[in-house]
Amino acid sequence: MSGSLHAMEPKFTPISLDQYLEAVKQNNAHIGNAALDVQTAGANKEAQSLYRLAPSISYSRGTWQNQVPYTPYTSPASNTYALSFNVEGFGKRSARESLAQAQIDASTTQLDGASNEIQTAALNAYIDTLRLSLMVKLYQASIEKLQLYRANSKAVSNQNTLITQKAKTEKDLLFSALNLLNYSGDALQDPPAPRGKLNFPAQNINIEELVNHAQNNRTEVANLQALINMADRNIDLTMKNRNVDVSPYIAQTRTPQYQYSNGSSYSLPALGPLPAQTITTSGTTYTAQNQLMAGITIPIPISNYLQSADIVSAANQKLQYEKRLSDLKVQIRVQVMQASLQYESAKDSLIEAEKALEALTKKPGADPVTAIVNMREKEGALLDSKTNHLKALINLWRQSGNYMVPSL
Repeated sequence: MSGSLHAMEPKFTPISLDQYLEAVKQNNAHIGNAALDVQTAGANKEAQSLYRLAPSISYSRGTWQNQVPYTPYTSPASNTYALSFNVEGFGKRSARESLAQAQIDASTTQLDGASNEIQTAALNAYIDTLRLSLMVKLYQASIEKLQLYRANSKAVSNQNTLITQKAKTEKDLLFSALNLLNYSGDALQDPPAPRGKLNFPAQNINIEELVNHAQNNRTEVANLQALINMADRNIDLTMKNRNVDVSPYIAQTRTPQYQYSNGSSYSLPALGPLPAQTITTSGTTYTAQNQLMAGITIPIPISNYLQSADIVSAANQKLQYEKRLSDLKVQIRVQVMQASLQYESAKDSLIEAEKALEALTKKPGADPVTAIVNMREKEGALLDSKTNHLKALINLWRQSGNYMVPSL
């Protein structure tokens, strides 16, 4: 395996910072999952916005008796159709819809937070890789300059040292470039080759402005505010859920025409000139019947007035988020102040490195070999200072709720 790694000849693909971050945004799994949560919340809102009528249809036929009461009895074959449905208590549907919208807002802020977090990590990795790429170029430039003094043993010794350092830095560059693939999903196949110079001017900062901006714009603040809003909507829904649902219903019974005959016969004796007779009753014919019935069922919510656990739980959830937000704003002030101290230190180091390189450029010294070596050291130190300055500035921006991307 070690032999395979040493034999690997990677093909670097040049890519700008904007292109790389766009690839991260579109293909990173964490960002993609957060985006799916937003879609799920949107679909849930559609479902929660519907009226919950719960219609029900029933049909019955009969009645049939397992034992006929008497011989001529006829059972009518009636058909009964019924429709029942639910009418929600006042405000329930709108409260559900408001809560669903709050869930969409919370998912959106979580998406923004995930995107900013992943892209910031990718940005720092890009800067580290770019620094190593520029360092390799510095080594190569110095090696080529020392090539002009091959007759000087001191030049040869320094050149060999630089070649060794360059080879080590190239391995570090490959490692760092491969690390960039961790953030971009499967969008990039070859190790990216960052482009840029890491030149970014020093900034003057106002701590109070940064703290105020952070306490209103950090994604963590937006996320907690969205959770507070969602908890508030949940309280409203909990209260509205205590409103009584009613269940109206309507039914129709249809009985077709049927004949009822008792089969009775009466015998009359002969009376004078009248002969004897037998009279048989024809029974009764019942015409078709159509009966309608309507009603309503109203539950008595006794339990709603005997306990308040659901209301207390919903209210306490909101209070928990509010306490977390209060503590977060205190922490944000501290974090911004700490980040500003780090940035001021990095800015001072950058200014000192620029002055040191400028002084050496003006007075390189009499020995050209020593001048080349010293120049590479000062340029390397300046490159490190530029990197530290830029990363400290990005950290200060992020702690302040500023998610812009610097120009490299």
